[in-house]
Amino acid sequence: MRFLIIVAAWWLPALVGAGDLVGPETCKGCHPAAWANWKEGPHARALESLPPARRADKRCLSCHSPAAEAGMSGVGCEACHGPGRRYVASYVMRDAELARAVGLTDPGEKTCLACHTESTPSLVRFDHARKVKLIAHPTAAAPGAR
Repeated sequence: MRFLIIVAAWWLPALVGAGDLVGPETCKGCHPAAWANWKEGPHARALESLPPARRADKRCLSCHSPAAEAGMSGVGCEACHGPGRRYVASYVMRDAELARAVGLTDPGEKTCLACHTESTPSLVRFDHARKVKLIAHPTAAAPGAR
């Protein structure tokens, strides 16, 4: 039965033709503390951190607003945790194994380094251990995750 749920959760959205992104506002419903930390953090304002002349440059948008074509600004939850369509249902999120099986990812340093590279314009070199503290938010394993 569990296998059928996984298969249905994985393939049904693709068959219906729905987009895979659900957006940060959807995440906010169940994770208000994490959403509030994101909203006040650098990722939510990543697009605005670009000079106005660069805000339409696809090379910049790939990191500063990866879901711009879907109408989302900045770096949302799904840029790090994977597209949410398949794991957004509450019954899926209550089952960590199932959520991961259908696409929820636990981002790590490698995820960050996809955008924070040696060629990224910055005054200081990217230090994952220091920077990850700036975006810390409650998780399912931490109190107050909801």
